[in-house]
Amino acid sequence: MTEAMINSSGAARPIDLEIIVCSLDDALAAYDGGATRLEVCVGLDQAGLTPPRELVEQILASLPIRLRVMVRERAAFEISGEAELDDLKQHAQAFAALSVDGLVVGHTKDGKLHLEALQEIIGAAPSMRFTVHHAIEETSDPLETLRALQAFPNVDCALVKGGTGTLEERVERLAAYHQALGDKATLVMGGNLTIEMLPTLRETTFLRAFHLGRAVRTPEEASGAVDWRKVRKARHLALGD
Repeated sequence: MTEAMINSSGAARPIDLEIIVCSLDDALAAYDGGATRLEVCVGLDQAGLTPPRELVEQILASLPIRLRVMVRERAAFEISGEAELDDLKQHAQAFAALSVDGLVVGHTKDGKLHLEALQEIIGAAPSMRFTVHHAIEETSDPLETLRALQAFPNVDCALVKGGTGTLEERVERLAAYHQALGDKATLVMGGNLTIEMLPTLRETTFLRAFHLGRAVRTPEEASGAVDWRKVRKARHLALGD
C-alpha cells in the first residue's frame, strides 16, 4: 500500500455502504442489513439498467434511505443515437422530480467518456448529484477520464473497481485514480469486491465508500436476492460497528 492511500488526516470520516437493489424486497433487505445508500436498477446481469419509476417511488415511500438511480438503457456503454440520448434525459428529469439522492450515469464514445452526453443529461436534471459508473474503466485512459470529471461539479462520485489483478495491485491503481479525480468527488470502490476485502480496505486505504452487488446476494449471482445477513456482515466489516 502506498502512503497516498493512508487516511492520515487523523479524523474519522463517514463510510458509505452502497448496495445494489433491483426490487422493493432487495431494498428492504439492504436497509435491514444496515446499508447507508442504495443504487436502484434492474438488469443486474447487464451491469444495471434504468428501473421503472414506480419501483423508485415504492422504495422512497417505504424506507428513509438515500437512493441513487441508474439511468442506462442498454448493456452497451455506447449510446445508439439521439433517440436513446433523449430517453436518458427524460429519465433523468423524471427521477429528479422525486426525492432521490442522485443519478448513476456514464457512456463512452470512441474509447473515451462521452462528455457531451454527460453534460446533456446533467442539463436535464441540474439539481441532481451524479455518480459516473464503470464506463470510466471502459475508456482507453481511465486517469484522463477521471481528470475530465473535475470539470463537472454535479459529479460527486466515481465508481471504479481498480482494474484487474491482485487486491494490492488494484489498490495501487486506485491511489492513482484518487489523485486524478481530486478531492471534490468521492471514489467509490465496487465490482469484483468481496465482503472479506472490506476490513483491509477500510483500515489501510483512503477509501470511504464501498459498492456491493452480487457479494450480498443469495445465491451470489445476478438472479439472487439481497441477503440482509450478508449486508449486516458487510456493514460490520466496512464501518466497524
